[in-house]
Amino acid sequence: MEETNIKKLYDQLLKDKDFDKMDLGLKNPNIFQILRISKNEIRHSNFLSWLLESDGSHKLGDIFLKRFLREVFSSERFTEIDQIDVEGMDLSKVEILREWKNIDVLVKLNNIVVCIENKVLSKEHSNQLKRYKEIINMEFPSHIKTFVYLTPEGEDSQNETDSYLPISYEFIVETLDKIISVYGESLNEQVKNYIKDYITIIKRELMGTDELTELSKKIYSNHKELFDFVYEHKPDVVDGVKSIFQDQILKRGWVLGSPGKNYLRFTTPKILELTYINELRNGWKNRESFLFEFVLDPEKDRINTKTVISPSDSNYNSNRLSELFIEIDGFKSPAGKKWLCNYQKLERFSFSKVDEQTLEEIEIKFNKILDAFSVIVEKVEDKFLEHKEELLRLKEH
Repeated sequence: MEETNIKKLYDQLLKDKDFDKMDLGLKNPNIFQILRISKNEIRHSNFLSWLLESDGSHKLGDIFLKRFLREVFSSERFTEIDQIDVEGMDLSKVEILREWKNIDVLVKLNNIVVCIENKVLSKEHSNQLKRYKEIINMEFPSHIKTFVYLTPEGEDSQNETDSYLPISYEFIVETLDKIISVYGESLNEQVKNYIKDYITIIKRELMGTDELTELSKKIYSNHKELFDFVYEHKPDVVDGVKSIFQDQILKRGWVLGSPGKNYLRFTTPKILELTYINELRNGWKNRESFLFEFVLDPEKDRINTKTVISPSDSNYNSNRLSELFIEIDGFKSPAGKKWLCNYQKLERFSFSKVDEQTLEEIEIKFNKILDAFSVIVEKVEDKFLEHKEELLRLKEH
């Protein structure tokens, strides 16, 4: 697409009144979007647990809890108790447990337990619902036991249809809307804003039913050519996190090496001092003979951490460096002939969920990988320093 055509399409977009409406709507601050937790399952469970607390700081008392229990006990799946019974319950001493034995939310009353499995974007796995049911039956043999499967669409469980009651996030939205309309004037203003933000996020991110979502569909339809072009050329997830990774590497006093789209390469000042730099091109922009290398693999949500000796010109003996590395505990002979890798290990990193994480959360997770890899860095550094004189001679030839 020619530049003049792009500018023309963009100008048409800027003159669209619907685009102005959406732009203004998106600029309204929302605490869940600011914290980048709008699709984070754990954060949704935390907020729901807070709402369910009868003595929570929200000052709603048992209003939300009572409405939720009514919905649960209105189901024919649970015959031992009826929604009418909720009115006579003493909810002042209810316990709301989070991640108890890996169960998302557990509501515990005197003789009743409600086990809630919350699924925002993920699906059930590893027979987890069956396992949770077995845990509840074992831990609360004399309690009335109920099980809830909470999802955006209120879909049934795949494997535990008879045991788990499906409840949708639409019910959560309707309940909170009613609470705002009835009790809004008496609610703390900050609490009311939190709840309104939460309603907006559920509609927008989980259900796709908010006004801005509908408006976006209309705008896309009217400016499809421009949006399709932008989407085809948007930066990928690796571009988004690589600068964060690089900052954490630099904070440790390490040195960034030759760049690559899905590669993060670095060394240390002590190693760099003893590293041969090739006179001819060797596949790396800066022509280093050795670097630590992280291969970023967003499709498989992992990072391959490794040491790499690059192909070198005739002035440098790469195989001798590899021989020294083999002496390091945990290192081995390289499989390749040109690119020599004496050490590598796969580390899990959820590239697919970076949009749901805060900057701090991404930094913490990446630093766990760096902490583990720093042991390798120290071993390599020690080996370089142990053979400093020899490596200097190799470098100078």
